[in-house]
Amino acid sequence: MYNFKFADIGEGIHEGQLLKWFFKEGDKINEGDTLCLVETDKVNAEIPSPVTGIIKKLGAKEGDVITVGSVLAVIDDGSGEDSSEEIQAKVETEKEDEPGGVVGDIEVSNEVIATSSEAQDETLEEKRILASPLARKIAADLNVDLTKVKGTGENNRILKADIEAFNQNQKPIEAFLSGEGVKISRTRKAIVDAMTLSKQKIPHSTLMYEINVTKLAEFRCEQKELAAKHNVKLTFMPFIIKAITLIIKEYPIFNARFIDDKISYQNNINIGIAIDTTEGLVVPNIKNADTKSIFDLAKEVSTLAEAAHNRTLQLSQIQNGTFTITNYGSFPTSFGTPIIKYPEVAIIGVGRIIKKPIVEGDEIKIADMMPVSVSFDHRIIDGADVGRFLAKLEQYLNDPMLLLLN
Repeated sequence: MYNFKFADIGEGIHEGQLLKWFFKEGDKINEGDTLCLVETDKVNAEIPSPVTGIIKKLGAKEGDVITVGSVLAVIDDGSGEDSSEEIQAKVETEKEDEPGGVVGDIEVSNEVIATSSEAQDETLEEKRILASPLARKIAADLNVDLTKVKGTGENNRILKADIEAFNQNQKPIEAFLSGEGVKISRTRKAIVDAMTLSKQKIPHSTLMYEINVTKLAEFRCEQKELAAKHNVKLTFMPFIIKAITLIIKEYPIFNARFIDDKISYQNNINIGIAIDTTEGLVVPNIKNADTKSIFDLAKEVSTLAEAAHNRTLQLSQIQNGTFTITNYGSFPTSFGTPIIKYPEVAIIGVGRIIKKPIVEGDEIKIADMMPVSVSFDHRIIDGADVGRFLAKLEQYLNDPMLLLLN
């Protein structure tokens, strides 16, 4: 009898909501078949069966929150027979904090769950509203009127994110007036845990600098037409990513891990991009960014941003980042003190580029200045290291041709 547990899939994901079972008790399931769909704070993950056999017991109902280590299913794989009482005991007595083993690769699905399981006693008005079962459950829990929510799914279907976005817009005002607390979303809880872990584990220090990007701004404008012909939206971000990959090759300490008093230099350069969404901050990353052209990087930035806003990011896109860029330049902000994404060792924050008077020689000129803030793990990176990092960044962004020739 195989005791299949919800595995630790990493990236700070400790629980999820079971959206749908694809098999029922008594069904035969083959190894690799999708057993169920679980929604986490970051992705919707299809959980495959690790064995072939007969499903004897399912450990949760659709809509239940499951935690890492809890039993998903008991499957008779021919290894031994348990009584029905023993099978039930396995499910009921499993401790939430018991570790679960990772079994194979977790595939990811972004499909909206059909509404075939909606309650039969819905009113006619409710039936006219397209909403996923999970969205309806959350709406009921939060006392949200579905008729007032705008759906962003297919055919204007209301999704979980729509309910939470609506509730975030409405609830804080009511809570402020009444003194009532506002329960945070699962995504916000994940952010709370990640930020707390980072600040507890890493002694942060931050250096700030302004870089003259006048030539880069001119070069970008000159190449916008060419980029458009290749269906590329050319922002400053791909140039920054390219520069950072070149610096990391020269100073690999910025692409390392520091765990158990050991420095582990990462072989791949996977650059994370912090993206602000209605659900909160997510950080997908560009794999092997050092092998890609400026246009390739620009396309990937756009693709990741779109997926983040549509909640269609795959698990592989948020795993194994090695260095992060956070861009708060869309706001009237110059410098900041960004928090490192543990277990990475550095992060760069980019502020709004503005025209400012600078002194060159004995002359005052107007230049496009980009403020940057680098937070670093001061256990293994010194201020002098960051100084060299910033000097190189200035060199590359001052002369964009260097980025194309490297």
